[in-house]
Amino acid sequence: MLGNFEVEQCSFSKLRQFHERVLSFSDRFVKIHCKHCVSESISALIVIGLFLSFLLAMVYTYFHVFPIYQPAVRTYTVHESDDLVAKCNVFYGKWIPDESYPLYNASQCPFAERGFDCVVNGRRDRGYQKWRWQPKNCEIPRFNVQEILGKLHGKRIVFVGDSLSRTQWESMICLLMQGVQDKRNVYEINGNKITKRIRFLGVYFSSYNLRIDFYRSVFLVQPGSAPRHAPKRVKSTVKLDKLDDMSKEWIDSDFLIFNSGHWWTPTKLFDM
Repeated sequence: MLGNFEVEQCSFSKLRQFHERVLSFSDRFVKIHCKHCVSESISALIVIGLFLSFLLAMVYTYFHVFPIYQPAVRTYTVHESDDLVAKCNVFYGKWIPDESYPLYNASQCPFAERGFDCVVNGRRDRGYQKWRWQPKNCEIPRFNVQEILGKLHGKRIVFVGDSLSRTQWESMICLLMQGVQDKRNVYEINGNKITKRIRFLGVYFSSYNLRIDFYRSVFLVQPGSAPRHAPKRVKSTVKLDKLDDMSKEWIDSDFLIFNSGHWWTPTKLFDM
């Protein structure tokens, strides 16, 4: 009996030592784990605080700093002058004869390209010049060159496109020159002659501080070379997601007129 008691005493002693070691290890593990949890909690609070501070700084900058700077592209609000203009669809109408036309003589305008002057090139009839566009349900005000020059004082008009845009640009200049007393006050800013080989032409009306520019950009987007291993019929490409390199020069224009439709036909795209 005594031997069994000693064995049980020894076994109980070892069990108690094992239990104490387990408790000691558990206590150390819990303390370390708690310290780690506390450290993580503090780090998380710091990160959240920095993020909130960043958001507050961005909100303050947006409302108190950005309004100081004006946007590069100006925006305008279109006001309807009267009910007649609001209901007028100028695209729905027809051409009607008008004996008071043409509004200018292309042969006497130094900016009208001679290749597009039908009279100079031998056309004898004049009836093609005497047509006016008439919308169906409204009247377009008569072209008043002095009134228009006054409204365009200090403005910049930009035409962008192909030869059609260039002839529209030429016509606009010739029309407005009818209201200028001294024609020497209207000149191409770089002294260039009107030709399709130049990508930029600009005419300045010094008496009115008015510029009318033309940029040749037939696709309006950037052209590119043919990719490697492309079929022989592919001679060039167009980058539809990138505007022409010159587009940055159009930003400060007051009126911007685009034209490019003729170049997106199959003949122009695939037989260039």
